[in-house]
Amino acid sequence: MKKICCITAFFCMGFAAAWAAGKPQAKGPQEDYTLTIGLPVEGGLCEAPFYIAVEKGFYEAEGLKFKEFKMEPGTTMNHLTNGTIDVTNSLLATLIQPLTNGLDVKIPLALHTGCLKVVVKADSPITDPSELRGKKIGVPSMNASQRIIPARVLAARGIKVDGDGMEVEWLVFPSAELPLALERGQVDAIGIGEPASSIIENQGKVRPIINSATDASLKDELCCVTPVRAKTLADHPETVAKFLRAIQKASKWVHENPDEAARIITEKRYIAGDAAVNAQVLKTYSYRASVSLAKTALERNARDLRDIGMVGKDVDVEALVRNIFVAVPDVPDSLF
Repeated sequence: MKKICCITAFFCMGFAAAWAAGKPQAKGPQEDYTLTIGLPVEGGLCEAPFYIAVEKGFYEAEGLKFKEFKMEPGTTMNHLTNGTIDVTNSLLATLIQPLTNGLDVKIPLALHTGCLKVVVKADSPITDPSELRGKKIGVPSMNASQRIIPARVLAARGIKVDGDGMEVEWLVFPSAELPLALERGQVDAIGIGEPASSIIENQGKVRPIINSATDASLKDELCCVTPVRAKTLADHPETVAKFLRAIQKASKWVHENPDEAARIITEKRYIAGDAAVNAQVLKTYSYRASVSLAKTALERNARDLRDIGMVGKDVDVEALVRNIFVAVPDVPDSLF
C-alpha cells in the first residue's frame, strides 16, 4: 500500500510540475512574439507616432518586440490578408469597403484628425464645396480617402456623388500627377493628402475648399486607425496591447511637441519635405489617440458610405461595428 501511494504521489507531483511548467510555456510565445508593423515606403505625417515610438523609445519601454515591413502603395490590404504584417496605419475611409467584403481585421484605436484637403487653383472661381456640382475632381483611386472624404462632404450638401445621376466626375491620376492635372485644367479640383497639399498651397498655386482638419463635419473625427489582423489579436493580445499603449504615448508626444516631432522625422528621413512645413501641418492635426473615438469614426464612415451608395445599401452598420471594433484589455481609452 505504501508503495502504491508513493507511486501515485510521484505521478501526481510529476503532473503538477508539468502543469506548472506548462503555464509559462503557453504564455511565453505570446510575450516573445515579434509584431510586424507595416509602414509605407514613402512615409507621411500620418505615421509620425510610429516613427516617434522608435526614436523616443516608447516601444522599448513597453517591452515590445517588433520589426517593420515597408509596403508599396496600394498593397496594404494584401499584406494584412496574407499575414505579411500584423498591424499598420490606415485612413479609415479606405477600409470600409474591404471590411464589408470580409477583410478580417479589428480596429482597436484611432489616431488623429486632419490629413487631407480638396484644393482648386488659386485663381479658380470655385469658393465653396457646393460649387463642385458638375465639376471634375482628380483623385488617386476610387477607394482612396481623397475621394471618400470629399464625397461625404458633397453628399451632405445634397450633391449626388455615386451611381446613376452622379453630379460630379471623378478622374483617377497617380498621386504625383494630381497637381499637374489641376494646373493643366484636366480637372477643376483635386483630393490631396498632407504635406503635399500644404507645400503647393505655400507656393501660391492652390487654395483649399475642403480641409478635413477644419471642416465642421470632419474636424472632430479621427481619420486614421490602426487595423490589426484578427488572428494576431486573438493569438497575441498582450503584444498588441503593448503596441497600442506605445502608439498612444507617441501620439501624445507628437501632439505636445509638433516642432520637435517634425524635426526628428524629417532629419531622420522617415518622411520627405521641409521640417518647418511638416511642423505647420502637424499643428493642424489633433493626435488624441482614442479607443472610443475609433468606434465613433467607424460608425460614421460606414453609415455615410452606405447612405451615399459607396457600399451596399444592405450593409448592417451596427453589426459591422460590433464585429470590427474592439477595446483591447489594458489599453486606456485615451491619454487626454
